[in-house]
Amino acid sequence: MSDKKKEKPQYGMTKCLRFFFGRALKYRPETLLLLFFQILFNSTSAIFGFYVSPMILSCLERQSSLGELILTMLIFIGGCFLSEAAVRYIGNGIGSDGIKSAYQVELRSKIMEEITDRIANTSYCHCLDNKYLRANERAAEACGNNRAAAEGIWHTLQNFGVNLVMFVFFTAMLTYIHPLVFAVTVVLSVADFAVSAYVYKYNYRHREELSHIDRQARYLQGLPSQLSVAKDIRLFGLSSWINRLTDKAFAAKEAYAKKEHAFYLIGTFSSMILEFLRSGTAVFILLNMCIKDGMSAAEFMLYFSAVNSFNSQFSGILNNFLDLKNKCLDFSCMLELLNYPEPYNFGEGEPIPEDYTYEFTLENVSYTYPESDKKIIDNLSLKIKRGEKVAIVGLNGAGKTTLIKLITGLLDPDEGRILLNGVDIRKFNRSEYYKLFSAVFQHFNLFDLTVAETVAQSADSIDEARVSDCLEKAGLTKAVSELPDGINTHLGREVYLDGVVLSGGQTQRLMLARALYKNGSVLVLDEPTAALDPLAERDMYQKYNSMADGKTSLFISHRLASTGFCDRVLYLKDGKIAEEGSHESLLALGKDYAHLFKVQARYYQEDYVKGQEAF
Repeated sequence: MSDKKKEKPQYGMTKCLRFFFGRALKYRPETLLLLFFQILFNSTSAIFGFYVSPMILSCLERQSSLGELILTMLIFIGGCFLSEAAVRYIGNGIGSDGIKSAYQVELRSKIMEEITDRIANTSYCHCLDNKYLRANERAAEACGNNRAAAEGIWHTLQNFGVNLVMFVFFTAMLTYIHPLVFAVTVVLSVADFAVSAYVYKYNYRHREELSHIDRQARYLQGLPSQLSVAKDIRLFGLSSWINRLTDKAFAAKEAYAKKEHAFYLIGTFSSMILEFLRSGTAVFILLNMCIKDGMSAAEFMLYFSAVNSFNSQFSGILNNFLDLKNKCLDFSCMLELLNYPEPYNFGEGEPIPEDYTYEFTLENVSYTYPESDKKIIDNLSLKIKRGEKVAIVGLNGAGKTTLIKLITGLLDPDEGRILLNGVDIRKFNRSEYYKLFSAVFQHFNLFDLTVAETVAQSADSIDEARVSDCLEKAGLTKAVSELPDGINTHLGREVYLDGVVLSGGQTQRLMLARALYKNGSVLVLDEPTAALDPLAERDMYQKYNSMADGKTSLFISHRLASTGFCDRVLYLKDGKIAEEGSHESLLALGKDYAHLFKVQARYYQEDYVKGQEAF
């Protein structure tokens, strides 16, 4: 019961359809008019087509004149032809050619833009929220292609409308023929639908199992082609192991497919029996009417076709209603994503103080990551003075990066508060607050852009002279000048075939150039030299020291020798400040910081001695 409650959509069908039609009216109102004409012309085409054979047979039975026969054929075949031509012109089906196709694709694109904009501008903490991530994934799937909900719903609405019109038409006809024909047809059609619905919901009932199998198979199948793991696969000889796992995943898919096909076979056989009973009963009643009441062959053909068509339309209504309901579940995920509550203030807020340097105060700050019981930051209080350079060090898991994320506003504390120049940062517009920081992180992703666009983080109004100056200060001028198109060279190979891949050290220098270009008032450095050798690291520290001149600066490092240019060092342990002071004072204190520094210094000295002995 609890699982079912969790799966209940937050937004019902009514709200989802209101959202969908609202977006259609906003972006492409023509799509609604075209939907009406699609239903109209599909219905008239079906009705004309339904009457063609019985009406011709009726003319032949009555031995009508050739002119009447030709006129009858022209009326019904011509009506069918014209209706079908109109249907083809508008476009019938998903992704089919027609004037409606472009409108529907454009509407889907507009909804995708809304989703992309929402994802790009949401609070960082949502990236750690599994519920949000699931809504994000499902919303993207709902707009992913022509058959997805954002476009496929038009086809479902069209079919539902046509089925509804034809259902009313055949209901009136069967009621006119004989109430018993109508009753038997309805009862057996309901039974047929119930069996079919249960059978074809097999995948839905096992969707978690199937999703897990498919996800695992896709992951393993695509793994060997990923550049990030290609070296590991080859150097560690992982290909045979991956192949075994892939074979196992596809064997699981095959086993699932066999169970699915066996289930569908039983359902198909059951449906055939019900169809035989329905048709047999109708034939018996209609033949009896032919014998007793003198029903003509044309009428028999007309009414018998109506019985079979009624079942098709009845099943179509229910199936399309279920399909519409499923698509509304996808729209529910969209609405959930678009209306996901924002914990941060991205609207109006107090103006950011226009100072060159800033002071930060943390008062009894604590933070615990979602779905975790451990406090990563535990009741921490701290004051960072204007223009102060602060190094934050400690072992892995001490809370260094989390502390930086809290100060920069990427995360909000669970307890306590963070002040900027005496004002709680939650009172500011968070987007404006982010503009204060120039950050260089250890973990980052390069977009497939040009060098200039990467440094400027923009595709418009790039100051190329400023880009070149920042590259010079970052020590990348020579490397960039050797690239095929200089600062206009594409980076990465996911989008551009002519893209280049920089080394780890070059990439970190590029991130320094990006920070220099932004020139934020607060400098944040999170392990910015992890990919550099000691000499390059020393050069980079000198550049950072120059860059940080006069600015409030926060610097995370595992290499304690790099903390010498900082005014103060914070040694974190278990989410608290265990030691605090200058580099020299902490060495004199002789505790954890001094011990860690001596261990690192010994390794540097041993490497130096070994290097001398090698010569």
